[in-house]
Amino acid sequence: MSENKRRRREPIVLSQMRPTTLLLVLCGCILFTFALINLASVKAFFGKILSALGPVLAGAIFAYILAPAASWLERRCNRLLKKQIEKHPKLSRFTRGLSSFVAVSLFVGSLTLLVIAVSSQVIDGVSTLLDRLPDYIQSLTDSAEELLHRDSRISKLLKDLSDRFLNTELGMGKVDTVELSQRILSTLASGAAGTLGFLYDVVVGFIIAVYLLISRERFIKQFRQILYAVSRKKIADQISEKMHSASNTFGTAVLGKFVDSVIIGMLCFIGMTILRMPYTTLIAAVIGTTNMIPFFGPIIGAIPCVLLVFMESPLKALYFLIFVVVLQQFDANILDPRIVGSSIGLPAFWELFACMLGGGLFGIAGLIIGVPAFAVLYELVREVVGVKLGRRVRAGELEEEFVRGTLGVEEMPDFDSGDDDDDDLPDSPYVQNLIMLEEIAQTPERRQEDNRPTPGE
Repeated sequence: MSENKRRRREPIVLSQMRPTTLLLVLCGCILFTFALINLASVKAFFGKILSALGPVLAGAIFAYILAPAASWLERRCNRLLKKQIEKHPKLSRFTRGLSSFVAVSLFVGSLTLLVIAVSSQVIDGVSTLLDRLPDYIQSLTDSAEELLHRDSRISKLLKDLSDRFLNTELGMGKVDTVELSQRILSTLASGAAGTLGFLYDVVVGFIIAVYLLISRERFIKQFRQILYAVSRKKIADQISEKMHSASNTFGTAVLGKFVDSVIIGMLCFIGMTILRMPYTTLIAAVIGTTNMIPFFGPIIGAIPCVLLVFMESPLKALYFLIFVVVLQQFDANILDPRIVGSSIGLPAFWELFACMLGGGLFGIAGLIIGVPAFAVLYELVREVVGVKLGRRVRAGELEEEFVRGTLGVEEMPDFDSGDDDDDDLPDSPYVQNLIMLEEIAQTPERRQEDNRPTPGE
C-alpha cells in the first residue's frame, strides 16, 4: 500500500446526529415526499412565484447583458473626471449611476427605434399583400383549374375532401356562431393580457437593471459572504472559481453571439440596400435576431424572408437567397470564430443536442441559452473526469500512457477537494467521536506498545 494512502472518512449515521440536525433531516424528507405526491400543486406554486418575480428576472438578464457596456462607460467617465474624483471621492458614485443609466437608455432607445422601423415595414408589407391578394388568388385559381383539367386524380381527391368537409358540423352550418365568437374574443383577450404582462416585465425590468448595475459589486460581495459563511474556505474557493469560469464561458458565448448577430443584421441591411431589395429593415431585423439561435437560426430567419421577397419579385427572391447563403457562410467561417472564438468548447454534436434540448424545454429562450449553458456543464464534467482519472494515475491504479493515449485525456488537473489530507477533516463532534471510537477499538497489546517507554528514557 502507498504511504500517501488517503484517510477514508467513516459515514455518519443518524444515531450520531444531534437532535436538531436529525429533526431537520426528517422534515426535509417529509417535504420532499409531499412535493412528489403533489407535484402539480408545487409546480403551480413555483410558477406563481416566477410570474411575480418576472420583472426581477428580466432586470437581472438585462443587467448581465449590459454590465460590460456599463463598465466601459464608467471607466471613460472616471478618466474624464479623474481630478474631480480625487478631490471628491463620492463623485465616483455619480459616474457609476450615470454610466448605468446611459447604457440602459441606449439599449432601450435602440430597441425602440428598431421596433418602430420594423412595425412600419410590417404595416407596409401587410397593406401591399392585401392589395395584391386578389391577383394572387386569381392566379392560384387559374393554375388549379388548369391542373384539374390535366389530372383527374387530383380532381377526385379534392371532391372527396369537399364531401368530408360538408359532412362536418362546420360544413353543415351547425356551428354555434355565438360560442365561436366568444372563444375568439377570449383568445384575443388572453393574448392581449399576455402582451401587456410581457411589456410590464420589460419596462420594470429595465428600471431594476439600473439598480443592479449600480450595486453589482455589493450583490457579489453579499453572495460571497453567504458562500464563505456556510462552507469551508477550500470548498468556497472552488465554488467561486467554478462560478467565475462559468460566468466567463456563458457571458462570452451570449454576448459574443449578440455582437455577432448585430453585425450580421447591419451587413444584411447594407447588402439589401445595395441590391435594392424590398423590406430591408424588417428582413435585416429578422435575420439578425434569428442569428442568435445556433444551427436552426439562419433557416428559421431565411424562409419567411424569402417568401416575403418572393411576393414582390421571384427573381429578387432568388438573388436574396444567394445573398443570405453567402452571408451565413461568412458568419460561420470568418466572423463568428473571431468574435465568439472557442469559448463554447462544445463539439458539433453536443451543440446540436443542447440546442434541441433547450428548445424543447424552454422554447426560443432555450434555443438561445441552451448551448452556452450546456457548455458550462460539459466543461465541469470534463474537469471532474480529468481529476478523477488523475487521482487514479497517481494512486497507481491506471497508467498515464493509457489515460493520455487510449482515453485521450490530455489534462489531469490536481484538484484538491479537501479529502486527501488529514488536517482537512472537519472539527465537528461527529468526526471527533468516530476518531475516538477508532482509538478505543485498538487492542490492549497495541495500546501497551504505544505506551512502552523508549530505551533512552
